[in-house]
Amino acid sequence: MRVKTFRGKNTKAVLEQVKRELGPEAIILSTQSRRENGICFCEVMAAVEQDAGQDAPSATQSLAGGSPASEAEDVMSLKREWSQIKDVLLGLAGDRMDLSLLSPRQQQGLRFLEEDGVERQVIIRLFARLSRDRHASLLQSLGEVVGVRPLTPGAYPQKIQALSGPSGVGKTTQLVRMALACQKATPKAGICLVNADCDRGKGRLLLKHYAQLSGMAYREVHGRDDVQSLLGEFTRFDRVFMDLPSLPRGERLSDSLAVLGLSNLSELAVHLLLSPHYAPAQMRIFLDTYKTAKTVSLIWTKLDEACTFGSMVNAAEHTGLPASALVRGPGLKDALALTESMALWKLLFKHELPAARSEAPHAPARRGARKPASRTAAA
Repeated sequence: MRVKTFRGKNTKAVLEQVKRELGPEAIILSTQSRRENGICFCEVMAAVEQDAGQDAPSATQSLAGGSPASEAEDVMSLKREWSQIKDVLLGLAGDRMDLSLLSPRQQQGLRFLEEDGVERQVIIRLFARLSRDRHASLLQSLGEVVGVRPLTPGAYPQKIQALSGPSGVGKTTQLVRMALACQKATPKAGICLVNADCDRGKGRLLLKHYAQLSGMAYREVHGRDDVQSLLGEFTRFDRVFMDLPSLPRGERLSDSLAVLGLSNLSELAVHLLLSPHYAPAQMRIFLDTYKTAKTVSLIWTKLDEACTFGSMVNAAEHTGLPASALVRGPGLKDALALTESMALWKLLFKHELPAARSEAPHAPARRGARKPASRTAAA
């Protein structure tokens, strides 16, 4: 099937374009009125069956031989069209949901989640699960979507704990929290703070300042040679906390890790920091930019600035990553809360911020300590 999006000043003009290019057999998938840069226009997505004998240009063929700008534009066009197709299919599936099949408590829970910003595809998935059992727990079904894996050494034993995320999300502050908590739990542990975001002077000064005050080692990483030097003194440290750089649009963290020589390092675990108040489109871009093969969890920050928390469910659905910590505010002392299933459900359904805790989540693992479960489902 060939799918294409058409734009014009009105519906009539766009439908004429569809007929000219795709023929009278074209099927209209969606029609929308849009506005960009103060200009109103009509956008129609249409599709037509592709004959086996026709040489339909594939995505690979259309991208081959073009300029980088045109290739990026083609990729964005394909993503936009696929997103529109998905919206149509989800709309059709949503129209077929019969909430009367659920218990009143289940219905109320699904409605609340949708009002709080949880995407339709997650709602449909939960409905499919609950419709098979009117007595099923919504929290248990939600636990299959939103994983919980506490930020502890047993869950993340890698020596290098790196933090990634967009600018302003609180990576540097969170890194200091984790390092100070580790030092408080085990004063004799060798701790190193690594700044890989050297272009940002404020974060650099903050890390260096706390390293000097607390007697921790401090290193800066500008390139692959600095990483090799760090690995050369690996045995000196029990825990290494690394602040990864924020990236401009169009770049990916996986490429940055490869340039630094970190992409194949088994002792590296990357935690992605995000805030629930990002708009859905911005959240998708951040997930696409910062999720790598080394990303092991999501840390949610600035909870005290958010008014809805449905994006936390959406991010878990898109990435398959568990939530490892909740950070309610900007303070260093007792600002980190370990993620527990009940604390997460209270945040989602009651908008109740987690209580600050004083436990040290990232001290080196002690002998005989129990390893936490990788996922927690609410009863």
